[in-house]
Amino acid sequence: MKTHQLKSLTWWEAEPDLLDRELKAVNEFFPDLKWVGDGPGYCHGPVPSWPFLRPAPQNLDRVLGDVPFEIRVQYGHAFPAAPPSVFPLEPKPPVELRSFTDYHVLSDGSLCLLQDAEQWTSSSLTSDLVLKAAAWRVEYALFEVGAIEKMTQNGIVVDDVLDSLLLERIEELLLEG
Repeated sequence: MKTHQLKSLTWWEAEPDLLDRELKAVNEFFPDLKWVGDGPGYCHGPVPSWPFLRPAPQNLDRVLGDVPFEIRVQYGHAFPAAPPSVFPLEPKPPVELRSFTDYHVLSDGSLCLLQDAEQWTSSSLTSDLVLKAAAWRVEYALFEVGAIEKMTQNGIVVDDVLDSLLLERIEELLLEG
């Protein structure tokens, strides 16, 4: 009796058009993220310091430092029904900050970028999560220098609530030399 073995396909093998859509959206805003088709797949690389629509504060690098923000976007086999996880690689928040909602870092070290499950649908784009990760990096830098005690609830992608604080901190750093 012959038995047939079915080869398991990853989401990106089963739906190459979905992979094309994803990579096109990611590469439009984050061209340095590189796709790796290993298992369910991932992207990794540096993310721009300020990929938002409003102008970046002058001398932002004084707060962020000169180390590029490196991430890994880890897709799961359930993608696109479930969002990918975004892991900050550099800077990498310490283990002590994991699972504290004030810092938006989950117990596995990935970033908490969605307030609830309804914010992600099967038509959502990973590039939106990467944009939120870039905003997390700016807030994390403010946290590291003691300018804020916890991160904002809504993030800074479209909310300029921390822009004036950033400018103040940059001015302080410039005066310090």
